[in-house]
Amino acid sequence: MSFFYGMNVMVTGSEGLMGRPLVKALESQGAEVLHYDKTDGFDIMDLNNLKLSMAEQDVVFHLAAYSGVEHARELGYEAWRINTMGTLNVLEAARATMPKAVLTASTNHVYGKQTAHERPTSEDARLSQLDTYSASKIAADYMARSYWHNYKVPAVAMRNTNCYGPDDPHLDHIIPGTITSILEGKRPVIRGVGITSKSYLYVDDVVDAYLAVAQWTVENEVGGHAFNVSTEPITVKDLVTEILSVMNSSLQPIIEGRRSDNQNEDLDWGKIHRMTGWKPKVRLRDGIEKVVNAFALRYLKAMPR
Repeated sequence: MSFFYGMNVMVTGSEGLMGRPLVKALESQGAEVLHYDKTDGFDIMDLNNLKLSMAEQDVVFHLAAYSGVEHARELGYEAWRINTMGTLNVLEAARATMPKAVLTASTNHVYGKQTAHERPTSEDARLSQLDTYSASKIAADYMARSYWHNYKVPAVAMRNTNCYGPDDPHLDHIIPGTITSILEGKRPVIRGVGITSKSYLYVDDVVDAYLAVAQWTVENEVGGHAFNVSTEPITVKDLVTEILSVMNSSLQPIIEGRRSDNQNEDLDWGKIHRMTGWKPKVRLRDGIEKVVNAFALRYLKAMPR
C-alpha cells in the first residue's frame, strides 16, 4: 500500500506545471487531494480560508507562485507579494493547523553566482541572487525553515532545478520556447551567448522528489531542511542542439548575446539521495521527446483545417 494512501493532502498551485502531475501521482496512490488553485477560486492571500482549508490536512505542498525570472521582474510588486506574503500565509496557516509536513517550492536560482570551487553547490551555500523571482524565493525559503526553528512547523524548502514537461505553459523558458519556435518553422533564440550551464529535470522526476521528501519528513517528524533536486548540467547551446536533433531540424539558433542574470549552476543533490534514495530516472533526450510529442500534437490540433 502506498505511503499516501488515505492521507489528506493539499496542493497549492495545483493547476501548474508541477501541480497537475503531483496531484495525479497523489491521487493514483490513494490520497484525498485538495486542489488549491486560483483557477478554482482559492487564493493564498486569504489567510482565514487557508486555515479552514488546511485543517485536518496531513501534508501540504506549496507550489503557488509567480514563476520565471523575466515574468517576475516585469510584475515586480505583485511577484514579491505573492511569493513572500503568500508563502507566509501558508506557513502561518500551517502553524495554526500543524500538518505532518509542509513542502515549499524554492528554486535553483537562489544561489546566484558560485565560483568554480563552490560547485557542485550544496544546500549550505550562500543565497545571493537578486533578480525579483530569485530574491523573493530566497525570502520564502528562509521563512519555511524559520517556521520550523521557531514554531516546529515541519516545513522544508525544495530547491529543484529547471523543471520541464508536456504541459509547460512558460514559452519564455528554453525548452518549451525552442520547441515552439521549431514547430513554427522559426529559428530558436538563445538570449545569452549559449555557454551558461544548467540542469533540466523532467517533471515526473521532480514530482518523485517531492513525494520522497514528504514521506521522509513525516516519518522522521522533522523540518527546517533544504533539498537540492537536480541532475547533470548542460550548456544552453548543447541543449538547443539536442532539441534540434530530436526534432530532426536543420534550423540554426539565433544567438542574441544579451546580458542576463543567468549563472552557471551545478547543484549537489547528494543530500536528497542519502536521505530518501531519490535519483533522477528520465534521461534528458527521453524527456525532450515526450515534450516534443505533446507540443506537436497540440500544434497540429490548433492548425486550421
